[in-house]
Amino acid sequence: MKSGKVKAEAWLNQFIRRASWRNASISVNVRVSMLVLRVKPHLHQAWNDLIVNTYFEALGLQVKNLNEATAKQLIDGSAYYVSVRGREACLDALAALFRAVGAANRISEPASPTDGRVTRATLGHFAFVTTKIRNVVELAAGTRASSRDGAVGDGHFPMWVAEVRRMDDSFPKSCEALNGLELIDGAVLERSLPQY
Repeated sequence: MKSGKVKAEAWLNQFIRRASWRNASISVNVRVSMLVLRVKPHLHQAWNDLIVNTYFEALGLQVKNLNEATAKQLIDGSAYYVSVRGREACLDALAALFRAVGAANRISEPASPTDGRVTRATLGHFAFVTTKIRNVVELAAGTRASSRDGAVGDGHFPMWVAEVRRMDDSFPKSCEALNGLELIDGAVLERSLPQY
């Protein structure tokens, strides 16, 4: 029986029958991977919008009204995720993303008024959220030109890798919950070495 990556590749290479675009009465064979590639940009944009809107809403800002001065304050010293408000807003965005993708079990809501919410994630998950936020903030601050050369999300993977590596020293190397975030890969030495 196939498992993991081999199973996923086999599924993506399968053909399915669907109606032709030109003539609905004719069926054609199409690889699953071709259909997935058409969905990916829309899914990526939906996640981006969810993350960015949740983050700025938690800060009490509107992303469309983000000015250069505020953006520079958020970039300075990585305040967009290091400051208390920034971290809480990032955790709100991460929780919203987990709920959207069906991973709500990674979020432990407070049991009493004095408890806080705890989100269990990898450093890569947290960096995925902060990469989307950093992209918007850098564009608003004028420190970087648009990353778009083609499709939605082009250029975000290298930005995510850089973000993971930048964040590694800022987070504990343990699996204990700290300020609402439990890094499940906290003790893993390779957590800051995502592969291209």
